[in-house]
Amino acid sequence: MQSRMKSFRKLGIILFSTGVLVGMPLFVMMNWAYFEAYFFFGATAPADKNLPSLRCPLVLTTTEPGAITASISNNSDRDLDILIRTEISYYGAATAERTTHHLAVGETRKLSWSVTSDDMVFGHLILARVFVYGAYTLPSRSSTCGTVMVNVPGLKGIQLFVIALILSLGSMASGWSLWLTGSRPLQPEGLVTLRAMVILTQVILLGIIAGIFGLWGLGLICAFVSVVLIYTVVGHSIQKA
Repeated sequence: MQSRMKSFRKLGIILFSTGVLVGMPLFVMMNWAYFEAYFFFGATAPADKNLPSLRCPLVLTTTEPGAITASISNNSDRDLDILIRTEISYYGAATAERTTHHLAVGETRKLSWSVTSDDMVFGHLILARVFVYGAYTLPSRSSTCGTVMVNVPGLKGIQLFVIALILSLGSMASGWSLWLTGSRPLQPEGLVTLRAMVILTQVILLGIIAGIFGLWGLGLICAFVSVVLIYTVVGHSIQKA
């Protein structure tokens, strides 16, 4: 019986570790993309407001084209010509273009810019910044975003992201469930380990959510907390299991 319980704990550790090894690089890379985008393009005149509609693909494969999108609206009381400056990374540097879009009163237009592996910098990232100039009563708006690019033939980026997400969260949840099964009756030290596993699962999930929405500051905090949990609580407890 003791041997069986020990096997459950070992299998739980293996599954949980697999989930961490998949989930941490996933959310760290996603947040790194937004972090780099924020600083990559250098200083510019500050915008009045953020441009929340700017979106980059989460993950792309090197053979897959993608599109950066943003929506602009004219909620003023007259037709407007709105000037937009778009900067996208390209072969280690960046391209920049200015375009003007005519928007009628109340009109919303979705804009799109194509990206490929030619736009990759730092080996794995595509970075973008969009600046919408102020017009009439509309304030200027700007934002940055980033995409992680990986060389995985045969899959699309969104497919790879979903697979990694399911594998990570599924493995971690299965891992601490098996650990709990193999640790009954639960002693105080085992309870500390279980709590650390559950908290680490939640932190990695929060880091992935931060990466999806470009909240790289929160993502960096999650990365730091994850490392602390791994090396102080989980690592110490597992060694004594």
